[in-house]
Amino acid sequence: MTNTDIVRRYLAAFNRGDLAAFDELIAPDYLNHSPSLPGLPPGPEGLKPIVEDLRRQAPDLRFEEVHLLEDGEFVAAHLLVHGFGPQPARQMQIERLRDGRIVEHWRVTA
Repeated sequence: MTNTDIVRRYLAAFNRGDLAAFDELIAPDYLNHSPSLPGLPPGPEGLKPIVEDLRRQAPDLRFEEVHLLEDGEFVAAHLLVHGFGPQPARQMQIERLRDGRIVEHWRVTA
């Protein structure tokens, strides 16, 4: 399985609201570098409340893949984020992976 495949599984878990999937996809030392969410605990336990909150705000939340680009341990994702208004938002995110799990996350949404 490639790092791109893992990121696709991660996006699918977000789309389904499948919190249990993050235990397998997210490393225990995972760090979310999103500046709008400072001080999050590491690992899946820091991500799961974000997923729950986003899905509460937008029950039809869906991340649509536009482009994924893998370079070694990094996967860059250009996404359309549906569910927060009549038009999708554009999002760029970078995931760093190690041993089949996501260990770091950065994103910008416009």
